[in-house]
Amino acid sequence: MPPKPNLLSLVGIIIIGLALILGLYTTLGYLGWRSGQRLRAEQVVTEQTAEVARQTNFARDDIAQQNYRLALRRLAWVLAQEPGNETALALQAQAQAALNPNAAATATPRPAPSATPPLSGTVTTDDLLAQQLLQLRKLVNDEEWPSAIEEIARFQRAHPSYERLETDRLLFDAYVNYGLSLLPGEQVELGLFYLRQAEKLGDLPTEASDQRLWAVLYLDGISFYRVNWDASLFYFRELCLAAPFFHDACAKLEEGLLAQANFYAAQQDWCPAEPLYQEAYRLNSSSDTANKLAQARTGCLSATATPPLSGTLPITGTLPITGTVPNTNTVPGPTP
Repeated sequence: MPPKPNLLSLVGIIIIGLALILGLYTTLGYLGWRSGQRLRAEQVVTEQTAEVARQTNFARDDIAQQNYRLALRRLAWVLAQEPGNETALALQAQAQAALNPNAAATATPRPAPSATPPLSGTVTTDDLLAQQLLQLRKLVNDEEWPSAIEEIARFQRAHPSYERLETDRLLFDAYVNYGLSLLPGEQVELGLFYLRQAEKLGDLPTEASDQRLWAVLYLDGISFYRVNWDASLFYFRELCLAAPFFHDACAKLEEGLLAQANFYAAQQDWCPAEPLYQEAYRLNSSSDTANKLAQARTGCLSATATPPLSGTLPITGTLPITGTVPNTNTVPGPTP
C-alpha cells in the first residue's frame, strides 16, 4: 500500500500556496498603486499647464484691450508657476512698457487756457474755476484717488453746472481706479462700493466688471468659510477656475476640500471623503494628501456593501413561534 500523505505536510503546502497567492496580489496592488500615483501626478501637471496657457492667453487679450494692470496680475501668477515662461515674460515686459509712458504722460498736468491772468490784472470767477479744475485733473493724473474723489465731489456740490461732463468723467475714473486698487487687499467690500458708485456715472470697463465678479465670488465664499464648507467650496471652485491669482482662490479651495474631507474621514465615512481628497490632490499633489486619498479609497472599497446573491428564493411556509406548537403527529385515540 502506498504511504498515506502526512496531514501536516498537506497543511504546509496549503499555507505556502496561500502565501504565494497573497504575495502575488500584494505585489500587483502595489504596482497598481504606484501606477495610479504616477498617472495622478501627470494629470496635475497637465491641468496646471493648461491653466497657465489659459491665463497667458487672457493676459494677451487684456493687453490688446489696454487692460495692462489686469494683464500684469495674471502674468505674475503665471510666472509664479513657471518662472522661465518666455511668453509670459515677453507679455509682462510689453504691459509694463505700455504702462510707464502712460504714467509719465499723465504725471504732467495739462495747462489750462485760463491759467494765465488776463491783461487787465483782475481774476474772474471763470479763472478761479478753471484753476480749481486744473487741480482736480492733477489729483486724478497723480492717482491720488481718495483726495480726488473728495475734492471733485466738493467741487460739484459748489458748482454743479460747471464743466459737468468733465468732472463726471474725472470722478468716474477716480471711482473705478480706487475701487480696483482696493479689491486685491483687505477692503474688498469698500472696493465694490466705489465700483457701484462709478457704475452710476457710466458703464464699467471689462477689467472692472471681471474683477467685481471675482470679488463677489470671493466674499460669498468667505461668508461661508468654516461655517458651511459645501457652500464655500461652490464659490471658490468658480473663482479658482476664473482667477486663480485672486486672493489665493485655489489655496482656499484646497483648504476647504481638505477640511471637509477630514471631517468625513474622522467619522470613517470614506466614500464622500474620497472625491474631496481627489480634488484637493489635483490642486496640490502633496504626499500627505496622496496618503489620505489612498486611505479613503481603501476604506470606501471595504465599506461597500456586498450585493445579495441572485437566484435564491425566500423560505416560506414557516410559522412564527407563538407559545406551544401543537403536536400534529399524535395519533388520536378511540372515541369514548
